[in-house]
Formats: sequence, structure tokens, C-alpha cells
Amino acid sequence: KGLTSRAVIVAGCIEGLCPVRNDDLTTTDQRRMLEEQRRLFYVAVTRCREVLTLSSVTQLEKRTAYKIGAIVRGRGEMGSTITSRFIDDLGPTRPVPVAGRAWVANGFE
Repeated sequence: KGLTSRAVIVAGCIEGLCPVRNDDLTTTDQRRMLEEQRRLFYVAVTRCREVLTLSSVTQLEKRTAYKIGAIVRGRGEMGSTITSRFIDDLGPTRPVPVAGRAWVANGFE
């Protein structure tokens, strides 16, 4: 408790992965699970001192998405991912998304 790190990376910030979805649970248990995952996400993003990286992908092969539980939209073999609702929970001061290539080109800043 209370530990911090110079850098924190939260990977997979897409619906179905963060938060994980489990339709086999009751509505009450789904709500509890969602709140626990939201709490853990909050803990992760508040532990960094310098660099916070929230990572995701914009597209996934639908077969892969199904296997890992990611929610995707669209037709064809590839689907567009949905950004994790936890990103929206960060409010209007949340960081602006930066594409991977631009992030690398800017020295990971």
C-alpha cells in the first residue's frame, strides 16, 4: 500500500479487457466486479510519479478479440476496439491520445 513508481504502464485499456466482462455473473456480482476493477485501475494510475502510459490497440482480428474477451465493432475479419470506460472516468483533464508512432517519434513523451 502506498507504493509509487517512476513509471506505470496499464496495457489493454479496451472494453472487455479493462474492465473484464463476465456475463455469467448476476447483475449484482457484475456491478461489484466492475467497481473492484475500477478501484484497481484508479490505484494503478495514481501510483506513478513521472510517466503514466495507458495503452490500447485500435483494431483487433475478430478471432483474437473473441478469444481474449475484447469487444470489437465492424464487419470483416478485423474489428475496431472500444476504449475502456475507465479512460472516460478520468474526466476532462485526461491525457490526449497519442498514436504509437508519434509517441516513439517524440521520445516517449
